[in-house]
Amino acid sequence: MHASRQRTIALVGMRCAGKSVVGRELAQLLGLPFLDLDELLLEDARHAGEPAEHAGELLARVGELRFRGFESSALRRVLEPCQALVLATGGGTLESAANRGWLQRAARCVWLRAELATLERRMLQDKSPRPALLGGHATAELQELLARRCQDYASLGEIQVETEDKTPQEVAREIHGRLD
Repeated sequence: MHASRQRTIALVGMRCAGKSVVGRELAQLLGLPFLDLDELLLEDARHAGEPAEHAGELLARVGELRFRGFESSALRRVLEPCQALVLATGGGTLESAANRGWLQRAARCVWLRAELATLERRMLQDKSPRPALLGGHATAELQELLARRCQDYASLGEIQVETEDKTPQEVAREIHGRLD
């Protein structure tokens, strides 16, 4: 069996790096199911009496600590059965040491990289609510979050792909070509 089909392929990176859109493309190329961790944590939140339309809405309403709890629970639920699928993680998923451990044990991580200016531009164009985590404006905090998370992305990302000036299809094909 192809190595990439034995484990989850987890896309990691900052918000607006393209994890969800590239993940759908990659899953199609690999013939694997696609899961978006934000959608799974929203299911968990609904079951806990915290319905929300978007992950950003949930984050703004329940706060980062409770949001990260839903995120960690959803991640474990996906990774425990060692499924062959493509998973788009949240930008802050790797901030939890437990989540990093789960991903390291159960997934092949691909870091989708983008320049700060590109992330800012994409965030401004994106209509999804993306609340700030550090108290300011969501685009203004990107540099600080990237600096805080960069080492974790680099240490877990066995494959690193620049997304600058590439379509989601091109990024997915590049990842597909680099999987052994």
